[in-house]
Amino acid sequence: MSKIDLRIYKKEIRAQMRRIRREMPPEIVQKKDQAIYERLISMEQYRRAKTIVIYVSKELEVDTRRLMEKAWEDGKKVAAPRCVENTRLMNMHLITSMDDLQEGAYGILEPKESLPILEDTKNAVCIVPAFCNDYRGYRVGYGGGYYDRYLSGFQGVKIGVNYSDCVRPRLIGGRYDVPIDVLVTDRYIRRCCMQKCTAAKRRRKGKETSDEKRKG
Repeated sequence: MSKIDLRIYKKEIRAQMRRIRREMPPEIVQKKDQAIYERLISMEQYRRAKTIVIYVSKELEVDTRRLMEKAWEDGKKVAAPRCVENTRLMNMHLITSMDDLQEGAYGILEPKESLPILEDTKNAVCIVPAFCNDYRGYRVGYGGGYYDRYLSGFQGVKIGVNYSDCVRPRLIGGRYDVPIDVLVTDRYIRRCCMQKCTAAKRRRKGKETSDEKRKG
C-alpha cells in the first residue's frame, strides 16, 4: 500500500471510530470506562510499575483521569505528554496533581513546561490512546505520529486502551508504527504478540545464519 493510500485508509478508520464513539449513550460510555479502569488496576504490570505514563483524556477518548488519581493514591509517579513546539515530538513531564496541567496544543491539557521530564522508563507503563486497535498491537491514532516516535524509545510496557467496539482483528500498519504490548478493553485484556513474534523471528534467522556459517 502506498503512503497516500495508507493515509486515506487511516483517515477512513478514524471517521468510523469517531462515529461509533459519538453514537454511544453516555451511560454506556461510563460503564465501559469503569470496566477498563478496573481491568487496568488489576494488572500485574500496573501493580509493579513505579511510573504511569498517561495521556490526559478528552471527549471521545477512554477516560484516564480516574487512573491518574489512583496512581497518585498508590504512590506512583505520573507523567503526561507535552508536545515540543515546531516538531512532531513530545516529552513526558512528571506531574503531581491536575493543577500541574494547562491548556496546550489543540486545546489538550498538558503539563507546564517547567516541570521535570521523565527520563528513565524501565519501570514504567505507558497508557496509549488510539481511535482503533487490532489484535496484533497495531493502532490508528490521530495521525501526527507523536506516540510512535515516543514509543520507539520507551523501555517499559506499552498498554493500549480502547472500547471493544473500536477493535478490529487486523489493521494495515505503516513502516514506523510501533505496536503495543497489551490491549485493555471493556470486555477483555489481550496480549499482543507482534513485537515478540518479530523479535523471535529475527533471533531464529540470526541463529540459522550462524549455523550455516559454522557448517560452511
